[in-house]
Amino acid sequence: MSSLARQPGAVARRGGELAGELGRITLGRSELAPGKKDKRFADPAWTGNPLLRRAMQTHLAAARTAWELIEAADLDWQDDERIRFTATNLVDALAPSNIPVVNPLSLKAAIDTGGKSAVQGLGRFVRDLASPPRVPSMVDPDAFTVGEDLANSPGTVVFRTPVFELIRYAPTTETVRAVPLLMVPPTINKFYIADLAPGRSIVEHYVNSGQQVFMMSWRNPDERHADWGLDTYGQAIIDAMDAVERASGSEQVALQAFCSGGIITTMVLAHLAAIGRQDRVAGLSLAVTVLDWSRAGTVSALMDEESVKAATEKSRRKGYLDGAQLAEVFAWLRPNDLVWNYWVNNYLQGKPRRTSTSCSGTPTPRG
Repeated sequence: MSSLARQPGAVARRGGELAGELGRITLGRSELAPGKKDKRFADPAWTGNPLLRRAMQTHLAAARTAWELIEAADLDWQDDERIRFTATNLVDALAPSNIPVVNPLSLKAAIDTGGKSAVQGLGRFVRDLASPPRVPSMVDPDAFTVGEDLANSPGTVVFRTPVFELIRYAPTTETVRAVPLLMVPPTINKFYIADLAPGRSIVEHYVNSGQQVFMMSWRNPDERHADWGLDTYGQAIIDAMDAVERASGSEQVALQAFCSGGIITTMVLAHLAAIGRQDRVAGLSLAVTVLDWSRAGTVSALMDEESVKAATEKSRRKGYLDGAQLAEVFAWLRPNDLVWNYWVNNYLQGKPRRTSTSCSGTPTPRG
């Protein structure tokens, strides 16, 4: 790295610190320990077994040095994000917890099952590689049933177009607020991100607080809908607002939008302001919504004009953007949580896939 080459002193200092730490690790005098939230080394064997403890501490020392060198390089934001992304995936992949013959959970499972866990893990590994997204499965495809395991809040579809359905949730209070709330979920996700289960549902909270709640449920597009664009989705939000106003009798609507739904909703608000109809919107709240993409983290740093053109052309040929491709991208943005965590559970221990949620909060079955 040219930036580090111009700072030999910083490199030498970090190298010396690493050598000193490795020496202490070898002698069993190192106090390096994983963070409290680092579940990779939670098993007591990582601290109780001298060899495993040294393997863990060596990895932690090398990882710490890598982050310090990146910090010392003083890169511009885009190069810094790219280098950190690459380093994170490399460092996390090399963790001793990912190695079958080293991870104590893997060895214990093999002993307890007479080797059956290894066979089951290999089978799951082969199946996951056979179809996209080619990352460890996070949940079985049939693990959830809408209306039973999630999306339990009572509601009725009161409006439907080729692009979306509009759900009206049943009130649970004697009176409700006059201004209704329209919720706009991500276009790449399901409406039940806001209605996962009792006690974990923002829809339930709103309804129990006396709020009239309406929810858009986007259609899963396929090749037939290749001509859909931002105008299509923007118009859909306006259509939903019209339907909410008719159903509630209100002349205003409050909006809450998530992720890509928030980006499109903001676009719609700009349109309404341009035509002098912003008075239709009583309030707006956004969740997990990035509006300024000039420095929008890792994804923005990894994008360039050529990659954007290639992705756009690939979607154009297929007619839509496959959710499996997005799932794979998101998984490698958080490899410890969404790849190696399940690598250990599914493959090394041969256990069934555990219930999980994506970064947006929804169960993430394959496909």
